[in-house]
Amino acid sequence: MVFLSSFNGKGCWFCSCNRGGSQIKKRWILFIISLPIFFISYVYSFFISSKIAYLPQSECKPEFIFTPQDVQYCSDIYAIDVFLIALQTNPISYICILSGIYIVGFLAYIIFTNLKNRK
Repeated sequence: MVFLSSFNGKGCWFCSCNRGGSQIKKRWILFIISLPIFFISYVYSFFISSKIAYLPQSECKPEFIFTPQDVQYCSDIYAIDVFLIALQTNPISYICILSGIYIVGFLAYIIFTNLKNRK
């Protein structure tokens, strides 16, 4: 954890702001923890939900929302349907979405503070 040990006590090491080091360290620790949570929940919820492609047509067609009912194979399901079925069947999908939003928001915050402090 090189980035946490390079803190000099006057501001954060990354964006040279005047905040305390413990607050920035907590945010980086939350960011590091959210990465495996995001990837594990993504694999579990969305890849496991894509198993609908291997179901017989009589079982998979009632699940379709945006995919037309006249498709020949269940493997032709649209990606948005796989996403919506994952939300319906696996509540852990919401954890994936929330952690993904946190990751994107944190990276946007770091980029914004870097650009703001350079001026």
